[in-house]
Amino acid sequence: MLKKYTQIDWGKALLMLIPPLLRKPKQAAWIKTLAKPLSSLYDDTLYKMQHNGQVMYLEKVLNDLFNPCVKYAYSDSIKTKMDLGYIVIEDAYRPRVQYLYTHDEIYIKGNDPIVVANNEESLDGQTSNRNFLYLSGASDFSSTEFYNFRILIPSHLLISYEKYQDVLLCLQNELQNENITQRQQVEQVQELNDFLVISDEPLTNHPDSIKIVTPKFHKVVNFYKLAGKSYETRKYDVSIDKVPLETIRSNKERSPQLKNYMYIK
Repeated sequence: MLKKYTQIDWGKALLMLIPPLLRKPKQAAWIKTLAKPLSSLYDDTLYKMQHNGQVMYLEKVLNDLFNPCVKYAYSDSIKTKMDLGYIVIEDAYRPRVQYLYTHDEIYIKGNDPIVVANNEESLDGQTSNRNFLYLSGASDFSSTEFYNFRILIPSHLLISYEKYQDVLLCLQNELQNENITQRQQVEQVQELNDFLVISDEPLTNHPDSIKIVTPKFHKVVNFYKLAGKSYETRKYDVSIDKVPLETIRSNKERSPQLKNYMYIK
């Protein structure tokens, strides 16, 4: 009944509550069907409790959901994870805030005053041995958007919004022409939704910048990341043929998947 202390087989647990004379195959199948919603909710809740906004856990969640063809294993090297075709998280450059003080405040603290100068301006006849501090105006910061971390996504997981619409239209035409059944259409649409749809307009001016329009992706990231932290998304190219075989996840070994209704209302 208990594979581990945190994993409960609800079908067997409820079957043990039935008198032995009534434990028939049909009765067991009926109990298992009734326990399916409870079992799914339990697995999803347990999965969410076992993961948080740390890099290794957030990377694992994103790879489980949107990159199921690889088996995620944490590594400190970003290059190693990119070579394996993972969805990778790295720190983004964000300028630090430095405060300027008056002379009285500087002298009270006992530190040397901060010198602010242009590139060619001479201060006491010295220009080469000074560490100059450049100031940015409000317009500079309003026109530039900085992020706390960056999500790197393999390009083979991305499809354009135009292609996404074309595939949906094609499936609708196939259904109308009775070339596929309603069930086959639903299955193919669900498979299509596993891809990350990107907009034609990039998020930033970087050549690898992408803007993901899949709501599920942003809802998952916003659920786990720390409040107030911002992120951007970029793509990178990786050859699937070069991915080691040990990273490919078999059909029998699937991590618990987060359900759509847990994030999309």
